[in-house]
Amino acid sequence: MVKKSKYFSTLKEDFPTQYFLDVLVDADALVALVKTNEPNHEKALIISTTLQKKGCTWYVSPFTIGEVITVISHKVDQATARKVLEELRKQNLNSLTLKDEHLYLADKWFNKQTKKGTSYFDCYNMALLDRFGKQLNAIFSFDSVYKRNGFKLAEEVI
Repeated sequence: MVKKSKYFSTLKEDFPTQYFLDVLVDADALVALVKTNEPNHEKALIISTTLQKKGCTWYVSPFTIGEVITVISHKVDQATARKVLEELRKQNLNSLTLKDEHLYLADKWFNKQTKKGTSYFDCYNMALLDRFGKQLNAIFSFDSVYKRNGFKLAEEVI
């Protein structure tokens, strides 16, 4: 379960979990939790709190934290990015990685996309969802690319 922190939890008391979920977390969801002026900030807080109540285990790709702190550095400032990095490291988020022999899955997802500006990191996440689909219940993200490609969003499983 994700530990309580300044940025990633609004829970005020300990609570029993209802059941367990395994969710891949995309960078945009973490940015929305941190940046109070993000359009999805309130929604992210609600989803995050609900996932925690349900005993969710959060997973990230090896690129997620770097992507989050880069965005925070650009959109907020470097000092906040450093604080967010420190908080994310404290979270001890589980990292899922594709082995070298499965990297082709990320390329496959990238090549299937037709929209300009497609993120390779999102395609890597789709490859993780594809590869670890029996373990992962959904992805915590607001990017439409996941739904468009047939993956469940966290808000659909809570």
